[in-house]
Amino acid sequence: MRENIARRKERFVKKSRNTRQRTVILGILRAGRVHLTAVEVHQQARKVLPTVSLGTVYRNLNFLRSKGLVREICTGDAGCARFEAARDLHAHFHCRSCRTVRDIQLPGEIAGAPWRDLGPIGSVESLDLHVIGDCSDCAPGG
Repeated sequence: MRENIARRKERFVKKSRNTRQRTVILGILRAGRVHLTAVEVHQQARKVLPTVSLGTVYRNLNFLRSKGLVREICTGDAGCARFEAARDLHAHFHCRSCRTVRDIQLPGEIAGAPWRDLGPIGSVESLDLHVIGDCSDCAPGG
């Protein structure tokens, strides 16, 4: 029984240690205000770590997301999540024509909302606002 618990703890420690793969993946996302798919992160990571697998990239993105270092952005395209380094509070604009995702500022009344006295809501831990439309390049007359 004790050996089993020790093995589980050891596996947890191994999963949570900072690895070179994790450092490279986080560095890719922190390099700019980008919204990359796991495949795009994998392509960039292979430039530094030629043997890194796509599975390793997915596992590390999920781990970094669970630790609050990376945000996952669901774009609405089936199975197409994008990832960004966790930064300041902002919203995302999704162009439905060219499929780009861009950071936009939150409207002041939302960004500065006190989030209390909300009736049945006890607490708010995060805000995730997505604005969907056509970007200026894709909009008719744009």
